[in-house]
Amino acid sequence: MRESTFSFWQDTEFNVLPSKPLTPTDYSYHASTGEEECWFWEAGSPDGCYLNVSFCVCNNEGKARLMVARPGRDVIVQEYTAPIKASTDHLDIQMAGSRIYQAGNDFYLEWRSEELRVDLVYKPLLPPWQPGQGRINYGEKGDKYLVWSVPIPRANISGKIVHKEHEESFYGEGMGEYLRYNFPLSQALGGALKGRFYSDSYTLLWADFWGNLLYSGKHVRAFYCAHDKDVLASTGNLEVQVLEQTTKDNLTYPAELSLEADITPLVRLDIEKTKTVGPPRLTVMGGSAILCIGEGKLTTATAPEKRASGRAFMETLIITRD
Repeated sequence: MRESTFSFWQDTEFNVLPSKPLTPTDYSYHASTGEEECWFWEAGSPDGCYLNVSFCVCNNEGKARLMVARPGRDVIVQEYTAPIKASTDHLDIQMAGSRIYQAGNDFYLEWRSEELRVDLVYKPLLPPWQPGQGRINYGEKGDKYLVWSVPIPRANISGKIVHKEHEESFYGEGMGEYLRYNFPLSQALGGALKGRFYSDSYTLLWADFWGNLLYSGKHVRAFYCAHDKDVLASTGNLEVQVLEQTTKDNLTYPAELSLEADITPLVRLDIEKTKTVGPPRLTVMGGSAILCIGEGKLTTATAPEKRASGRAFMETLIITRD
């Protein structure tokens, strides 16, 4: 017997739900037994420097990871497990001297290790976002659930990176997302694809979570579009077409991708020339996330001759089978 899947915009009776504004409490630490929570932030600069950081917690055990990739240099990856100190009413997560937190409207990253120190300030350009109620329910009663939101859809980022006493200034853009779920991923998920696209004036975010065989492979999608500071769409009406795939180290990810969102005006995003950055990021409860960066071109139905070019960042979540 196949199990049911309820989208971001549905309750477990298949009633349509309105979108709910995201609050600081929604993406703070929830401290629930049996859940994995993960805060993932990234930053990219015009000169090609890219970094991301993840703070994950499962059953009160913390795991922090930082990756820094710069042109012409070795990729730096640091990872450790440590006890956590966290707030449950606003974002403030601390592990072994490293910290991510919100103060006022701004977000801060502080990474501390023997050889590497990172201090960045994220100044949001757009308000926090979640699709619908921010939650996918699996099973008739929604006993399994996955929560996804983007507290920082797009931000100007500044700060410094100090590696072996060599200090460099950082200026760029980036985002921050939050993911929480209460089941080993292989029990309900077949995979997922999450991404973002930034041009001079457009910001696009999307996600595609699909179920395993027990959940009929059903896709739950979400799409967000903003032009400058105006949010144009938050919808599940999204078509995702993988045109070409690449396999590296036995892991497969999209090499070319096309997205089409059924909004007014119709929006199409084409992504190509993707390349992976760094090794896969592992989750506690059964997933490997491959990050890749590509070139994107955005077209709207009202002005098909004008294509907005920008950078696209994607994570492919590959489920580890039991």
